[in-house]
Amino acid sequence: EKTYGGEYDLKIGLLTADEVAFVGGKFGSYNTDYYLQKGSYYWLGTPLYFSGSYAGEFSINYNGRWVSGTVDINGGVVPVINLKSDVLYSSGDGTIDNPYILSI
Repeated sequence: EKTYGGEYDLKIGLLTADEVAFVGGKFGSYNTDYYLQKGSYYWLGTPLYFSGSYAGEFSINYNGRWVSGTVDINGGVVPVINLKSDVLYSSGDGTIDNPYILSI
């Protein structure tokens, strides 16, 4: 059985709250000095609660603050892919004009 924050065997998903914490994000704190601060609002793949007809989810707001709220249609997502350990970063910065190049 999988748990939030446990091992994942999925190959693609959404950025999770534990991944945000790993790179310096703190719940309820503003942080514009880490690479997950995108200047726009986006949802994480970690559920928070379900109450009646409402679902809650963690998100990062425009200034890097890790918050929680009711899931709605506003905001974006940050997709994540999981690579095998023998796949190495070769070049690129991940932008549309200079995508990441990976090698085995």
